[in-house]
Amino acid sequence: MLFGMFAAVLDGQVVVIEKDGKSGPPPGSPEYCAEVEPLRPNLVLTRDTTVRGRLTDPTAAPLKNSPIELRRFVSTDKQETVKKLSTDADGRFDLGKVKRGDYRLLLAPRRAYQQPQRLECSGSRCVLETTLLISATDQLAGFCPVR
Repeated sequence: MLFGMFAAVLDGQVVVIEKDGKSGPPPGSPEYCAEVEPLRPNLVLTRDTTVRGRLTDPTAAPLKNSPIELRRFVSTDKQETVKKLSTDADGRFDLGKVKRGDYRLLLAPRRAYQQPQRLECSGSRCVLETTLLISATDQLAGFCPVR
């Protein structure tokens, strides 16, 4: 049971039935994920900016060798990968010079951590000191890939 919904198998397909009896897309499908987790840019650069940072967990321990992905935000349905890299042994990362624009900076490699909603950068150099927060285990988007 998912917050007043349940899943049923109809003609071999999983379908979500909501409290009001209406059906919806199955958990984890692109349509379901877009509905429960609308995407928006979390990094907006008004000028070309050198972006560096450091990731830690809630205990202040560095997230070592953790994957990071920078995506150009085109629309809620489309993001284009610009760069993929990993943090170093101290949780540091360097994206280099990033062109001005709207981006999704995915700092959390798994759903266990929340993606930052908004990252602030002003000027031509930006250092993001980010502590990733633990995600609640009962979130509707828990079935969705990291987006």
